[in-house]
Amino acid sequence: MSGVNLNNVYVGDNGRIQFSGLSSNIDFVDVVDQMMKARRIPADNLQKRIDSNDEKLTSLRELQDLVKDLQSSISNLYGAASFDKSKNTFASKQVFTSSADGNAANLMSVSANNNAATGSYKFEISQIASKHKIGAETVNVNPDDDLSTATNGSGTAIGTGTFTVGTAKGSIQIEVTGTDSLKDIRDKINSTTSTSGVQASVVKVADGQSTIILTSTEEGSTNRISLSDDTGNVLQNLGILVDDGAGGTQLNAAQEIDPGNDAQFTMDGVSITRSSNDIDDLVDGLSISLYDAEPGMKINVEVEQDLSAAKNAIIGFVDAYNAVKSYINEKTYVDPQTNEAAEGSVLLGNSAVKSIETSLQQIVGSTPFRSTSQSSDLSVLAQIGISLTSATPAGGSDDTRYSAGTLEIDETKLNDMLINNADEVAELFNFNAVSDNPSFNMTGFTGNTGAGSYQFSVTKDASGTITSATYTLNGETKDATISGNSISTADGLRLFYSGADGATETATINTSVGLGARLQFAMQDMLNSENGSLPQEIDAVETQNTSYQEKIDRIDARIASEREVSLNKFINLEKALAQIKTVQNSLDELMAAGKSDN
Repeated sequence: MSGVNLNNVYVGDNGRIQFSGLSSNIDFVDVVDQMMKARRIPADNLQKRIDSNDEKLTSLRELQDLVKDLQSSISNLYGAASFDKSKNTFASKQVFTSSADGNAANLMSVSANNNAATGSYKFEISQIASKHKIGAETVNVNPDDDLSTATNGSGTAIGTGTFTVGTAKGSIQIEVTGTDSLKDIRDKINSTTSTSGVQASVVKVADGQSTIILTSTEEGSTNRISLSDDTGNVLQNLGILVDDGAGGTQLNAAQEIDPGNDAQFTMDGVSITRSSNDIDDLVDGLSISLYDAEPGMKINVEVEQDLSAAKNAIIGFVDAYNAVKSYINEKTYVDPQTNEAAEGSVLLGNSAVKSIETSLQQIVGSTPFRSTSQSSDLSVLAQIGISLTSATPAGGSDDTRYSAGTLEIDETKLNDMLINNADEVAELFNFNAVSDNPSFNMTGFTGNTGAGSYQFSVTKDASGTITSATYTLNGETKDATISGNSISTADGLRLFYSGADGATETATINTSVGLGARLQFAMQDMLNSENGSLPQEIDAVETQNTSYQEKIDRIDARIASEREVSLNKFINLEKALAQIKTVQNSLDELMAAGKSDN
């Protein structure tokens, strides 16, 4: 018995099983499949385009992430406006404390935000602030025992009743019942601490002896605890209150553990008192914490510009820029020896990528925009030790092959420029606005704000409302937009005006646009979700892939239909051939029978 070739078995859409070529000896399934394969060549070509586009999409998204990283690296290097200067790394401060005994850090700590001015101060701490604390006398009871029948040292029962406890924050009334223990009183006080500003703790002095301690949650004399017995004499019997000799009660000084002092210190010889050890209202931008007092010990505090923060930010920018540039080099690499694109050069010839590369290179190699009235000794990155690398020689290593056009840092030169010309280094990167009137303060700008000399005139009426605001730029006078005490120009310069009521003031504001600001807004344009070059390019490729896939789906649907039609034709042919063979076999049998009869 001959075997059956299962490769010739065909199952149609109707579920019927058909042997391909059983009558014709033609493997019609294979014939049809080869026909359909030829007809699918356009779809195969479209799939290759999709695969190629997928590689482009992966590379474009990776490039987009790198550009975002570059934008992030420049976020504190372009002079973004803020009242506390927190967005300007060149305004970063560092603080050094010292004392003759070397223990300054044990006495106080000082931190400075970007708004702090550089300078030096001398402190002397005579007293630190403390929390008011008072304890009961030791009573003859365990922490969990009923307090009402317990006795104090004089043998007096504590009893029951109500008392009020509080601070300047607020007060609450506590009820002591016959079954309450010291722990119960503690828990009642602590459950309302947010209202009263008082915390309680219970101490077991010995077996059968305990006490309760009350502590204010905040420091200083203004936060001292106030107490009174309302009904009964629970606090008096606990020894927390005593008779004041005038028919009332007062705190028992003998039981006062800490009186709740204010902090007392001098700064540059000026005597200062604060209710807290954490002080942030003494000098703008400084946060001070007092830890301990040592009268007579001078503590020197130096507030300086944090040049290391500026340097690290600049190095971070260079690293992020190089990541973008080397990635573009890799994805557009052409072998200089063969003049052929590398296998991974999937972005070669991409206009959006070329535009991004050109824009970034032009900015880092250019000078800041300044008005004709402005000048600076620094105009290019090379002057602070940042230079562009030249083209990589043919056959370079993997480490250098994609380095053409990246940035190199001469750290010695950068250190020197930051130490001796920090303000000019900042101007090289930042958007700057210098006003000759302190009533005009810049609060913002846009990518459209250019370098220039703005002459402002602003009028306030007697009620403090700005009634007129004009500015002149390049010989043209315009009305500024007024919003409360803020004014803005047509090109996006925003100012806060704090001038006097019922008066008109003028100011000249000179602006310059540093390289960091130019880069920041260039990258905003590149990454803009609506019309940025990178998102648009990604959307275009994705749209193209969608279109290709729709065409493939239509081709596949048509081929599936044609395949079924072709297979049915062959099946019908097989049926016809089978019928012919049946007739032929019948004729052969008849002829054979006739011969045998003769």
